[in-house]
Amino acid sequence: MAQVKTRGVMTRKRAADRMDLLRRGNVKRHADASARLKLQTDKQQHQRNATMQRELDMLHGNSLRGSGLDRVRIDRMNALKAIIGK
Repeated sequence: MAQVKTRGVMTRKRAADRMDLLRRGNVKRHADASARLKLQTDKQQHQRNATMQRELDMLHGNSLRGSGLDRVRIDRMNALKAIIGK
């Protein structure tokens, strides 16, 4: 004969323990999701900085070749310098 499992009586202590377990799981999931989001935004920021640095290096190279830069490129170079901090 198969035994039927009974859940038992849900006492206040058992209910509090269950809620605590759920809360800890939610906190862990939130922390994991926050860490993934932070890693993603850090990667994107690093990529943006690298792209801006390459563009700035290209503009510096163009300015040294003797042809000079027009006003738009000089403004862009100054904006990149301000953003990158160099």
